[in-house]
Amino acid sequence: MSTIIALANQKGGVAKTTSTHNIGVGLAEQGKKVLLIDLDSQASLTISVGIEPLDIEKNIVNVLDKTKCEVSECIQKIRENLHIITSTIDLASLEMEMLSRASREKILDRALEPIKGEYDFILVDCPPQLSILTINALSCADGVIIPTKTDYLSYRGIELLMDTISEIRELINPRLEVLGTIATLYNMRSNDDKDILNGLKSKYNVMGVVKMLVSAKKGIYDGLSVVEKEPNNDISIEYIKIADMLIKENYEREVS
Repeated sequence: MSTIIALANQKGGVAKTTSTHNIGVGLAEQGKKVLLIDLDSQASLTISVGIEPLDIEKNIVNVLDKTKCEVSECIQKIRENLHIITSTIDLASLEMEMLSRASREKILDRALEPIKGEYDFILVDCPPQLSILTINALSCADGVIIPTKTDYLSYRGIELLMDTISEIRELINPRLEVLGTIATLYNMRSNDDKDILNGLKSKYNVMGVVKMLVSAKKGIYDGLSVVEKEPNNDISIEYIKIADMLIKENYEREVS
């Protein structure tokens, strides 16, 4: 069965999509078969892998709506071992319709059932809010990774997400595990960033620290992750280490 991991944070701009893309590539490069799911109506992950959202006829909307479209029909191949279910702006309107459906928290889980044995890892890029879509991702996931900027508001926001995760674990998905956080957009020269990072380390499992570097955005225009574009870059090395942790199922790491 697939290991399903949701990358979630109700705050935007925390490198959630960047993390999903690079970890996915890191896993694929080590021979793991990976499915990325873009669960955000902004379709940032779709665009990041080099796909124009409107060019894809069947996407995450078809997976979640009532048309009974087979999930396998909605999967696009990015490269060897790496596939994606793309998103589109239409997901925003579908979200409202999902609220009126029975067992609405498990819509994604039921839809993915036919392909759970076909992938080693399924990574879900969640929207930047605690919506029914995020709840669906957490309700079908084995683990959740929380990318967070090293600023005070992002740090404080983790508590709200943790409360939601606790409720989902208690009421819907008892196997859900918080694997850890990824400290992103870290500015080594900022004392505030250093203080927040220390706070994260004291309270949560920090799986990696991703520095604030321009190279994180370089590959987006040609659909490449940093791991593909600059494999020896500091950002790439961090994401490859996180991918290794997922493969080994050892999520704790001493971060310098």
